[in-house]
Amino acid sequence: MSDPLLEVTGVAKRFGRVVTARDVSFEVAAGEALGLVGPNGAGKTTLLDIVAGTLRADAGTVVLEGRDVTRLGAAARADRGIARSYQVPRPFGGLTVYENVLVGASFAGRHTRTGPADDARAQAWHALEVTGMTEVANTPSGSLRLLDRKRLEVARVLATGPRLLLLDEIAGGLTDSELPQVVRLVRRLRDDGVAVVWIEHVLHALLDVVDRLMCLAGGEVIAQGDPHAVIRSPEVVEVYLGSTVDTATDPAPGPATTPTGETA
Repeated sequence: MSDPLLEVTGVAKRFGRVVTARDVSFEVAAGEALGLVGPNGAGKTTLLDIVAGTLRADAGTVVLEGRDVTRLGAAARADRGIARSYQVPRPFGGLTVYENVLVGASFAGRHTRTGPADDARAQAWHALEVTGMTEVANTPSGSLRLLDRKRLEVARVLATGPRLLLLDEIAGGLTDSELPQVVRLVRRLRDDGVAVVWIEHVLHALLDVVDRLMCLAGGEVIAQGDPHAVIRSPEVVEVYLGSTVDTATDPAPGPATTPTGETA
């Protein structure tokens, strides 16, 4: 792997007696997609929150492009190029699609307060083009179907100009016919040089995109590396037994295809 864009080292977090992260370490390079899987309660969302700065770790460091951002909050990290989407899209329902994205371009991330309003408008429109949302730019966001709400969620964070994009189950709830659109979108972002960390339970969508896979269980990394090797590893198969992760179309053979269909 080339020099890492993101370095997470020894991250730990607990809530009372519940440990959600225990000595978690990993790296992500620019233009690399890392998939993050694990059973419910494994600590996946906690880890994204720690990287995004919406949650403070009890121990460990987060380094972006060689700069320690561990003590910075979410807004400061957004200014440095970290953007995070959420599993349940929450657009401003009274605003149009374009207006929602313009908010991101104008008030968050690396493009804020750094140029004229025309720059924000251009960045917002570019985000709509990348996500395939230009035809519904003037549609009230509250009337969108689920797929378009998911794409709008990505467009809003893309408009901030991220170097690192943290995605939380953007494929969840979509139909089989809709999934390829999400896969193509994430692949394009990766190919454009954006680093991606993607939590996803629709495993066949994840495996179509990610370069590496990391599995968490009980707040610990139990496997990390080649996606299909991770899925077939005995440790990962064991933690998924009885869970409901969708591996129905996983092209990799073996016992890891046992679990099926989780919603977060």
